[in-house]
Amino acid sequence: MRNTSKLTAFFKKQILNLIDFLFPPQCPYCDAVIQRSQIMCDTCFHKIHFITGPICARCGWPLPITAVESDEKMLCAKCLKKRKKYDKARAVFFYDTFSRFAILKFKNADRTDLRRFFVHYMLQAGQDLFEKTDIVLPVPMYWTRKAKRKYNQAAILAEEIARKIHKPYAANILVKVRNTHSQENKSGLERIKNVRNAFDVKHKEQIFGKIILLIDDVLTTGSTAQACAKALKKNGAKAVYVLTIARSRHNRY
Repeated sequence: MRNTSKLTAFFKKQILNLIDFLFPPQCPYCDAVIQRSQIMCDTCFHKIHFITGPICARCGWPLPITAVESDEKMLCAKCLKKRKKYDKARAVFFYDTFSRFAILKFKNADRTDLRRFFVHYMLQAGQDLFEKTDIVLPVPMYWTRKAKRKYNQAAILAEEIARKIHKPYAANILVKVRNTHSQENKSGLERIKNVRNAFDVKHKEQIFGKIILLIDDVLTTGSTAQACAKALKKNGAKAVYVLTIARSRHNRY
């Protein structure tokens, strides 16, 4: 049995080496060849504006460096003033010119291989959410847009994250029932109006009393996340956590 395991491991290593030779891993930003153990090249790594240090326990917004990291109830001024429809939000890095480049390749250029890079860091950014999570859902895409794009990038991320944290994944519980315009270049109020009543829930018994981990690519004003959370809670969800690749630095909701 031991010899069989060693032989299997040997052949698996050789297959991986052959794959790396034929299709060497590349940095998601500059396409430089990297080692399989790397997520990106060192040069690009130092250009990313990761969200680090103490953060708001609710929305994940960076707090002043003087804030106490161990205080789980430390909230930012926005969250002290108004509660969101969702209960917690976390993101890996800020959405800027550099991070936008890789995210758009992932969304629009069939670069689904970039999920390895994004999921790696999302697992770190959202680690305080996973223990209480009951089920993982993606922000849904309207069927006509999905047919045009061929895939929902949020679903690709959500399925991989669910597998990694050993939680159930469901792609068709939260659904988009209305085709909305792109949120890009819209004001906060326009975004809220654009996604109002755009989401609904099927198989609501599967989320009743459950804590939902909602996955998306970018959190800008939070209007989409709030619309999804509202639909989920209306249909019985206990709480909704949001985890994204990036969040806007400027369009703060």
